Amino acid sequence: MQFLVLARVAEGVAMEQVLPYVKAEAEMVWQQYSAEIVRSVYYIADMSGAVLMCEAPTLEVMQEIAAQFPMAQAGVLKFEVLPLKPYVGLGSLFAKSQP
Repeated sequence: MQFLVLARVAEGVAMEQVLPYVKAEAEMVWQQYSAEIVRSVYYIADMSGAVLMCEAPTLEVMQEIAAQFPMAQAGVLKFEVLPLKPYVGLGSLFAKSQP
């Protein structure tokens, strides 16, 4: 199952509180990338967090993985895990009429 994971700096947290966890967080992203959980990672353009495309067997498993990230454990990032499913609406929009 695919997930969009939004990781945003928690409200009221200064960047100085985030910086000590950057290396450990990057290492965890790399570990999860190597384990084929994280498929891609991006910064949010205003640098308020990151977006990860991930795969895991269930929502619960993905939430457990997200909770293990160092910044989540330190409370400096808040993770929102959004389960995704394929968009199937195109078939009804472009299906050919049967005679």
